[in-house]
Amino acid sequence: MWVTIVLFNLFVVAMLGVLLRSKILFPIEICDFKYLLNAHSHFAFGAWISLSLMLLLVYEILPADRAGRPVYQWLFRSALVNSWGMLLSFPFQGYGFYSILFSSLFTLTTYVFCWVLIQDTLKSGPGKAVSILTVAALISLVLSSAGPIALAFLVSSHSGNALLSKDAIYTYLHLQYNGFFSLAVFALFIHRFGRSAGTAFQHIAERFAKTMALAVLPTLFLSYLWNYPNMYVRAIAFFGCVCLLLALSALIALIRKLGKEISGLPLVIKSLVFFSMLAFGMKIVMQCGTIFPAVGDLIFANRAIIIGYLHLVMLGFLSLYLMAHFCSMGILNVEHSLTKYAVMSFLFAVIANEAILMVQGIEAFFMMGSPKFQWYLWCAAIWIFLSALMIFISRLKFNETTSLESVQKENSF
Repeated sequence: MWVTIVLFNLFVVAMLGVLLRSKILFPIEICDFKYLLNAHSHFAFGAWISLSLMLLLVYEILPADRAGRPVYQWLFRSALVNSWGMLLSFPFQGYGFYSILFSSLFTLTTYVFCWVLIQDTLKSGPGKAVSILTVAALISLVLSSAGPIALAFLVSSHSGNALLSKDAIYTYLHLQYNGFFSLAVFALFIHRFGRSAGTAFQHIAERFAKTMALAVLPTLFLSYLWNYPNMYVRAIAFFGCVCLLLALSALIALIRKLGKEISGLPLVIKSLVFFSMLAFGMKIVMQCGTIFPAVGDLIFANRAIIIGYLHLVMLGFLSLYLMAHFCSMGILNVEHSLTKYAVMSFLFAVIANEAILMVQGIEAFFMMGSPKFQWYLWCAAIWIFLSALMIFISRLKFNETTSLESVQKENSF
């Protein structure tokens, strides 16, 4: 049931993406663009990425007796209800009473979830690397709430400080994207694909986990360089970049060690994993590039590049990996033609969307922006929407009986 729900949520996210792209091109007066954008981003974060990761962290990493605790079902329901509450309130009031209420309740839900899951992870001992990544991911999730709390204080106090407001937003995004999302994905990746790997793999995995976790807070200062370009902030950010590059080199070694496991996967899953990891590598290169003043100033001043980066992580890295993980579990059975074509269509649509965004950003560097890109992005959004719809339909048609619980039981034998 839960996977069917999150795949439907992905379909809704894609539908909102089409509506946003359509509103740029056509005079749609039915809703405010900024309000709709807030609904789209909050729902994508909560109902698709976060809920999917919460489900997988529980059912993949924990043993059946702990994953079956009723508290997790209550937390999943709370996250789902509050995500839909944000979706139904943001388009009509922006940051108003109800939208702030639902987002606050969602944050409180993540606090409880993190507390319970950290305890269960430490007790169940899924392996040192997986434990480090899982705990660091959950701590990052809790810390990320500092951004919205600071932003709420600035708004309520009528400070009008636009610089601090941007810092609060960047803090939240960094700890979500580069903290919770990234660390959780690699905890799942190592746990699923590294089960039969040898001792050498585990040593590399531990090194990767430590450097990735260590990089989270120092690289946060990359997000402050635009506002505080002094030597102390730059030195901390530089240390974070070194950690990231070391983590990237360890990841490449990890993937090489998993050559046999990955080569034995169906082509669809291999393609999803490859492009997801490629997107992650591009993300690290772009992050580290901002340490150089000339590059950083251009990127922070270029909205197209920032939007491209955010979509690279959300779609290229996270969404493609989640799709690969669901396929590897059999939750999405790629032996069925409809599922295989739907997933491959989603992959190509994401690649097309990212390519258009990157070319748009590069042209913007040289003051060569063109309105034609909005039409290309509109077409890409429709492609993603139709692919997400086909994935949801294929889940209903072929895989409804395959659940997270049933997969976990199979893995326990």
